[in-house]
Amino acid sequence: MSKISIGKRLKRGGYIALLFSLLLTTANAYTTERVVLVIIDGLRYSEGLGDSDHIYTPRMAALAEQGALVNDFQNDGYTYTSRAIPAIWCGAWTEINTFSDPACSGSSNSTTQLPTVFEYYRKQVNQPASDCVYTLKDLCSWKASFDENYGPDYWPLYHAEGSTDTDVWHETEQIISDLAPHFLLMYLADVDHEGHSDNWDNYLAAIQIADSLVGKLWDVLQADSAYSGRTTLFVTNDHGRHDYDFSGHGDSCPGCCQIQLLAVGPDIQAGLLSEEPRSIPDIAPTIGELLGFTAEQSTGTAMLELFDGTSELDSKPNQTPSSIRFTKIFPAPFNSELSIEFELNTSESGQINIYNLRAELIWTNTVVAALGNVRTFSWAGTNQYQNPVPSGVYIIQLTNGLESVSQKVILLK
Repeated sequence: MSKISIGKRLKRGGYIALLFSLLLTTANAYTTERVVLVIIDGLRYSEGLGDSDHIYTPRMAALAEQGALVNDFQNDGYTYTSRAIPAIWCGAWTEINTFSDPACSGSSNSTTQLPTVFEYYRKQVNQPASDCVYTLKDLCSWKASFDENYGPDYWPLYHAEGSTDTDVWHETEQIISDLAPHFLLMYLADVDHEGHSDNWDNYLAAIQIADSLVGKLWDVLQADSAYSGRTTLFVTNDHGRHDYDFSGHGDSCPGCCQIQLLAVGPDIQAGLLSEEPRSIPDIAPTIGELLGFTAEQSTGTAMLELFDGTSELDSKPNQTPSSIRFTKIFPAPFNSELSIEFELNTSESGQINIYNLRAELIWTNTVVAALGNVRTFSWAGTNQYQNPVPSGVYIIQLTNGLESVSQKVILLK
């Protein structure tokens, strides 16, 4: 493999070829074209998918058998709605600001300080509001950010109608039929409401209704040609409830912190029970991975372990699987030091190369193979001469001379 001198610009043909090869693994190479996220507010894990008998959640349990369930999924911050819902949107725990909302007759309303998954999707993928819809009850919904690089021009279409979860479902069904958005969030609030009412039977009934609505949602998606076979569904909740009193939440008790993450779709491993610990900030970058955008200020990482690794290569018996891969690159984005975990299952040494988007090689280093072992390398955001590089998108490439894999990262200073 010929080497590229530091900072040397490739000729035009080589530049284009390199960008195509480097971006191949980071482009949207998934079968998934649409993502639907359901948030069930205030569902305690012990009555949800944490119940091995699935008494109240039979439809979600059946979907888990078709897809993946994260065994250890946590609210790792504030276990109440006004902070956890925005954390799901942003892929990070964000400060909440207030403003006079003209959509709510000028009354005070909440907005996130960090950009949201809606804004990332709409701006980076260049989609209208009608392709990014948020359905919920008829109320003055909290709004996305006023970030100078994103903001109201990239907010979702807020569709707030009805007074019950069932009403929200009917509105969602109509949105799917009329608009077929590529990104849809359905927010179900009744479980939390009935929990706070301190009526155990009503709380359980609300869970059963939410479960049935998730099942109906999946049935509708599979019956719609725009969605069938190309949609990934995520079902989660923002917080749980006290393990000593179901009517409340808000502290760090296990019942408040343990939540659920169910994923089902064409790129999700069927029947997977993932033991990888995960938390709320990991949702947004996972959606971004599937839909082809980057949650730039997320503190989480995409849940790649949920994805089905089968590909055309796997189906060809005369081919051998890749002997190199990234296992984790974090944090995403980063501002000082990037940790690069990788496997190099060959007898030869390899190379880690870092390029900017002008296809200039700015940093390179030889790495030694460690058969069957994960190795970690760090990059401090500098070029080969130890000078800091500016904020921006960079491409990390791992190669052994015969194969290469690459991944985009974002440096924010």
